[in-house]
Amino acid sequence: MTDGPPTWAGLSDSELFQVWDAYGEFASFERTYDSGRWPSIREPVPSVTWDLAQERPTSPTGAWGPAVEPDDVNALLNDAFKSCVEREEWLYALDWQHPCYRFWPHRMTEPENKNSWVVPVFPDDDYYIFLAQDFSFGTFGHPWEASLCVYGERLLEAVEARNNNVLSSVLRRDGRML
Repeated sequence: MTDGPPTWAGLSDSELFQVWDAYGEFASFERTYDSGRWPSIREPVPSVTWDLAQERPTSPTGAWGPAVEPDDVNALLNDAFKSCVEREEWLYALDWQHPCYRFWPHRMTEPENKNSWVVPVFPDDDYYIFLAQDFSFGTFGHPWEASLCVYGERLLEAVEARNNNVLSSVLRRDGRML
């Protein structure tokens, strides 16, 4: 028994295919282990891509230790998401090759608890993508590059205003290496 409306609701198969197709067109999403073809999307403008790894993986699918706490990243982004959407507004939460969801950030009661996230923002083992319904802002977590791209003026401003050194090492701005 739950104490209110759900935080997560699964997408139907038809909606799932429709969203993935639209996202593929929007971001030119390409799933690849080939590090020469990363970041795997055409990073929108404006965007900032943060480095999440303590050190770069030695192989495209190599293990990497996080330089930041995954729970801190999830909590930071949930707070930023809440500032960008109305109370009953939801975002898409996509997990490559797994079930995908509608996600209501205002309903999240423990964003710092990894068990609260059906799809986390922090990309620990797959591509994780959060999108506004109109794709005007979102995130793209890359599991093998160990990076998090945040795009859209509203969401970037919200993250930067709340970021107390949770995310500190920038890889790219507007898709360009620094």
